[in-house]
Amino acid sequence: MFKKFNIINDFIFTIPNYELNKPINIFGQCGNYLSCAEIDNIVDFFPYGGIRQEWIVEKDNNEDVFYIKTAFERYNRTQYLGCPNKDNQVYLYTSKNNYTKWFISHIHNNHYLIKYAGEKFDKGQVELIIARYNENVEWTLAYNDIVTLYNKGSGLTNGLDTIINLPNVGREGHTYLHHIIKNYDSLVSRTIFSQGYPFEHNITFLFGVDNYDKLDDIQPLGLVWLESRNIPTVEYRVKYETITGYGLVFLRAFCDGNLIISEFNDDGINLLNENAKKDYPEYRDINLALGFLHRAKFPSLISLSGINYSSAKSLDKIYFTYSALFSVVRDKILRYKKEVYENLSNELLSKNNQGGTNGYVLERLWLYIFE
Repeated sequence: MFKKFNIINDFIFTIPNYELNKPINIFGQCGNYLSCAEIDNIVDFFPYGGIRQEWIVEKDNNEDVFYIKTAFERYNRTQYLGCPNKDNQVYLYTSKNNYTKWFISHIHNNHYLIKYAGEKFDKGQVELIIARYNENVEWTLAYNDIVTLYNKGSGLTNGLDTIINLPNVGREGHTYLHHIIKNYDSLVSRTIFSQGYPFEHNITFLFGVDNYDKLDDIQPLGLVWLESRNIPTVEYRVKYETITGYGLVFLRAFCDGNLIISEFNDDGINLLNENAKKDYPEYRDINLALGFLHRAKFPSLISLSGINYSSAKSLDKIYFTYSALFSVVRDKILRYKKEVYENLSNELLSKNNQGGTNGYVLERLWLYIFE
């Protein structure tokens, strides 16, 4: 059985060939190699050496601190040792930031003191909201102190402190709205919203979480719907994606009132428009040229615009981010009364308890709502 790396239990390490910026082995007091899991962000000790047991120590040029990363690039690019949760458990994170700093001091011979020098998570500053059905959410353990996970699928006992079970209705949109409504008067400074497994939609998603203090007030965190389906096309993504200096790559896409992007064809959105005609037959023959959102008049969208603006927002150009991955600060949420979110939630379930057409529409409306 592997022993996880906890900074309470392991302070003195043996490093036979200590050198900066070179692959090295680090041994714990148990004599085993410091190691990392193949997929999850767990850091542990392993009796045999290999690529997963090699580390690179980097020194910060401006501070007397060090960063310790895996010597190979992992699938979700989490490489740096960090210990930001109060339980002092060490996990892997994405980048050099406030949660991956370490002190390293030489004791004698090949023995070194390695001590955490970073900050701890503060749930008053940032909260990570996870909308889970049956996805593997082991990755969230590295963010235990700031995660609130809403579970709509099978039972979940993975060790997270905050798991809230909800009925399986309304997809992730219902989960997000439920959180806003229930916590309207106690929202934290910034909330990050995510589906259960965001990496298929943005492999760099965790760069945004680890560097949340660098995000915009309303921050898109999606990049693609599915790369394997080429949605959006590579050409569109390259043309409009933003590459940040801290590792996050995101796409702020835009569509018309039909949710259609003119630069490529999306059969899924075409089908959505056809389904909208069935959901809203009363609008089927009204001004068809204006498109689905105009035709169906998504009621909560009308409500939001009417209540909070002197004139309704334009529906001709809607900015969105794929797969409902985004972050927003408290002030932007509180621009609207709680009733607005209650209206949205009611409308979401008005045609189908899974959200139906409205669920897919809402997935693309979050930036529009808050901006």
